Formats: sequence, structure tokens, C-alpha cells
Amino acid sequence: MRRPAAIALWATATVALAGVTAFLVSRPDHHHAGSEEDFHQWMHDQLHISVEQEAALAPFEKSFEKERLRLRDEIAGAGRALADAVRQGDPDSPEIKQALTRLNSLQAELQRATLEHFFAMKEHLDPGQAEKLLQWTHDSIVPE
Repeated sequence: MRRPAAIALWATATVALAGVTAFLVSRPDHHHAGSEEDFHQWMHDQLHISVEQEAALAPFEKSFEKERLRLRDEIAGAGRALADAVRQGDPDSPEIKQALTRLNSLQAELQRATLEHFFAMKEHLDPGQAEKLLQWTHDSIVPE
């Protein structure tokens, strides 16, 4: 395969993977992705969070929701930058490379923040609740 064609194929595959990753992290059928209130409701429905646990978890939820929204906004901006760079049609352009690097970095940051959030929450749950949270997290990652 010629180098420009290989780079174009790589860039297309990367964009597709980035889109799938963003979708998996933010898809609405997993209750934490929509909003703080949705995940809060899921926790009450599925984990039977006590009043004491709710008080302990509230700061984590508020902080994570703020960070998640910030990262999603930045991911959207990075996606637009990549789309603009792709429109220029040069697969070797530094703009495409920079945009891909930025988009991938932000998506990894969101995934890392999400996992750190769940593991921090787990510390405030009893073993049965923690197992349910870990199973839900697992199921959120595994494609259906």
C-alpha cells in the first residue's frame, strides 16, 4: 500500500475508533452518562445507597460530573478540529496528527477519570454494593 493511502486508512480507522470510544463512554443507555441525576438515581435503585453513603459520595459525584462535562466539551472541540483538518485532504498534515493526538488524549483522560471516579466511589460502598458497581462498570465497557 502506498504511504499516503496507508496514512489515510490509519487516520480513518483512528477517527472511527475515537468515535466508538466516545460513544461507549457517553452513551445514554448507561445511566451515569446522561447526567449526575441519572447516575444518582441508578445508585439508589440498584445499590440502595444509605443516607450516610449518599452524603459521603455527593462530593465525588459533583466533582466528576463537572470534569466529565468539561472533557466532553473539549472532546467535541477536538473532533471538530480533526474534521476541519481532514477536510483539507492532506493525510500527512501536522494538523491531522495534532488533532488526532489531542482527541485521543482527551478520550483517554475521560476514560481514566471515569475509572478513577468509580474506584473512589467503591471505597464508600459495602462489598455487595461495590460488586454491583464494578459489574455495571464492566458492562459499560464491554460492547453489547
